[in-house]
Amino acid sequence: MKPIIGIVALYDEKRHSYWMLPEYTEAINKSGGIPIILPYNVDIEAIMPHLDGVLFTGGQDINPLLYGEDLLERCGPYLEARDYFEIKLMKEVLDQDMPALCICRGLQLLNVIHGGTLYQDLPSLHPSSIKHDMLKPYDAPCHQVTLQQDTPLQKLLKQDTIGVNSRHHQAIQQLGNHLEVMATSEDGLIEAIGVSNKTFIWGIQWHPEHSFHNDEKSRLIFQQFITSTKTAGQ
Repeated sequence: MKPIIGIVALYDEKRHSYWMLPEYTEAINKSGGIPIILPYNVDIEAIMPHLDGVLFTGGQDINPLLYGEDLLERCGPYLEARDYFEIKLMKEVLDQDMPALCICRGLQLLNVIHGGTLYQDLPSLHPSSIKHDMLKPYDAPCHQVTLQQDTPLQKLLKQDTIGVNSRHHQAIQQLGNHLEVMATSEDGLIEAIGVSNKTFIWGIQWHPEHSFHNDEKSRLIFQQFITSTKTAGQ
């Protein structure tokens, strides 16, 4: 049977509506999974037995109070309902060692849950010549990252450096506990992490869903995610 992957819904506050980028669902579909969109009011305890993995998506900033900081002016809008839902969902994922792929905001949330902190606004707090918030087309690389030797990501991609796309104004500042750095950018930002002693819980700061159709490395990341759900279910 194909693994069922819960995908955290995106939310449009102006329209008060859930929505989803088709790249997320297409990447799961084409990698051999069945995507199911999760609204923030779903009963997590009831849905977990029916899921084989979870995809944490990009989106709003995370409330800085969750990592012990005051809200700065340049921090973007956050959504309390999403923060609450995802924290509870991710804790269940960690407790059950359920495979999870955490993209962009997902990586940041994974770090916060493990006691880490975030740069609330990269341009003002971590100035760099590297553009981390690119313009279209979003499926093209805009900077390089270095893969840390002998990490699961480096072993999967079999490369030392890769080009990535980038759409974020926040990033990991202080790394959380029990997290392994798997990739860094040229300006020292952490771009990929993994949770120690878990089957597959990866955080990716860039957007492999956008480049899935034209980049083999992006496809390998999604395929490894889906493969890990099958392994975890054995």
